[in-house]
Amino acid sequence: MPVGGAPDLAVEILSPGNTFAEMHDKEMHDKLVEYFANGTGLAWLLHPQERYIWVYRSAVEPDRLLKSEDTLTGEEVVPGFVLALTELFQPLAFS
Repeated sequence: MPVGGAPDLAVEILSPGNTFAEMHDKEMHDKLVEYFANGTGLAWLLHPQERYIWVYRSAVEPDRLLKSEDTLTGEEVVPGFVLALTELFQPLAFS
């Protein structure tokens, strides 16, 4: 049985082929509107190839842009979560 509502934190990760314009297209906007209309408190839109994250507190517009030298926090939605973006965006090394 499906659970109603939305997650407290929504995370969208863009594909390598996504452009900046696609990031802000109607489909993405509609997703954000749906998240926040149903109770999401925080949303992150990650662009791994460009190494930045848009942080949303509402669907209207991003609250801030975090770049690779910044730190991502869970704010009051995920208390205690802190991650340096240099760690998130470092290349993977497999042995």
